[in-house]
Amino acid sequence: MRKIAIFFTIVVFNAIEAGKSQQKPESNEFLSAEQAISIDFETEDCLFEKNGHLRCAPSSMTKLMTLYIVFSAVGSGRIKLCDEFPVSEQAQKMTGSRSFFQAGTMAKVEDLIKSIAVHSGNDACIVIAEGLAGDVAAFVEEMNEKAKEFGLQNTHFTNPAGLPNDDHFSSVHDIAIISKRLISDFPQFYHYLSEKVFTVNSITQHNRNTLLGNSLNVDGLKTGKTDAGGYGISISAKNDGKRLVVVVNGCKTAKARAADASKLLALGFKEFIPMKIAEAGQTISEVSILFGVKEKVGICAHENITVSVPKKYKDSLSVEIKVNEPVEAPIVLGAKLGELTYKYGNFTFKSYDLFACESVEKVNIFQRGIIMLKRLFLGNKNGEHVEKPVGIKNAI
Repeated sequence: MRKIAIFFTIVVFNAIEAGKSQQKPESNEFLSAEQAISIDFETEDCLFEKNGHLRCAPSSMTKLMTLYIVFSAVGSGRIKLCDEFPVSEQAQKMTGSRSFFQAGTMAKVEDLIKSIAVHSGNDACIVIAEGLAGDVAAFVEEMNEKAKEFGLQNTHFTNPAGLPNDDHFSSVHDIAIISKRLISDFPQFYHYLSEKVFTVNSITQHNRNTLLGNSLNVDGLKTGKTDAGGYGISISAKNDGKRLVVVVNGCKTAKARAADASKLLALGFKEFIPMKIAEAGQTISEVSILFGVKEKVGICAHENITVSVPKKYKDSLSVEIKVNEPVEAPIVLGAKLGELTYKYGNFTFKSYDLFACESVEKVNIFQRGIIMLKRLFLGNKNGEHVEKPVGIKNAI
């Protein structure tokens, strides 16, 4: 694949502050968490990572996937918030955090959701699993299918509550993706993960997420704690239109997890800016065509591409476009012709597909013969490394 390195002169208007750090902490004084990650909600860029893909015990952060399944069922009309599920003996016997639902009674779906979100109710998870899928095993299978659908490579569930099991694991990266999908796919239900207190069965309990409503505008999600996983939390916050998702795990205390999560949020909002590197439908570069009625075709992205960049690197941001050139006609509008990758400092990031901006027909057989003769006698100059400056204005 021939590389065309295109260095963008970026002009940013009204840049919104965000935060990003691709480097691990230089010492344990920065973070005490064993695993940590911060991602930009819109771009999905990883702003900070420490053992982000390392498998670990997700503890009650497992319940984010349980809630996703419930929200899916309510959103699709499969069940209603006012529906009631029977409480089984198995649900009542659950230990750990619970809402004390009694076997033989009925529990309203909305109360079960609030129990899971606020109380971290293990008993509510069993009631939901049995009510939706018939039994816990079938519900867990649905959870694992959803994990595969999300592309989570380091996640496997054995129960809906997050109880320790050698085969029950996730990573802070995967938990962040589940958190993001929960927020983006079901914004109408996200408020349940913001509630600070809930009373059911004449018992009032407070949310263990002590960061809710703090100065960083934390508005959800879920805590977790087991001996296997330590103290963990997945949180999200939005400032000046910018949302971040942070997950930490493996902390020694609840105070430490709150401090680490707050540090990553503050870092994210303070040190990074969003920069638009491609406008949907705007020609970024051109690709040479063989046997076409035109010699070149423009390539573009189908969507706006905005990335989060540390402030200190904003002037050195570069973009590299990779294409196989020349491309033989005919070319269909929207055909994938290349990839775009952005870089700054010593870091290279994910690729975005680029597509043909228009269709190009193939010339007739007589014209193809002439083109072949020209290539034979004049030589083929394709395949040379080309660099050219491109100016793009970015209004964010």
